[in-house]
Amino acid sequence: MLAALLIASIIASPNIALSAATVDDLQADFESAVPCQQIDGRNVWKGTIAYYIQSFVYQGDTPVATDAADAVLPEDNSAETVKEFEDACSATQPA
Repeated sequence: MLAALLIASIIASPNIALSAATVDDLQADFESAVPCQQIDGRNVWKGTIAYYIQSFVYQGDTPVATDAADAVLPEDNSAETVKEFEDACSATQPA
């Protein structure tokens, strides 16, 4: 698994009670997440806490990092969004 910087979408305030997961929990979960099919050309992984989608970090117009990911917590997203991640990961999960 690539060593990656996890950019969690819940970092805005570490005291938000949207999820019991901490940034450290999400980082550990991401490090053991399994790859799924891409969504819109972006790598996707499934962890036990969240799904993760590849982020691109830019400085101006130049990408400076492609090994970052955003956490997609099921409880913080619409059913439609969660279904898209479930579908992307269903083909890669053991039966």
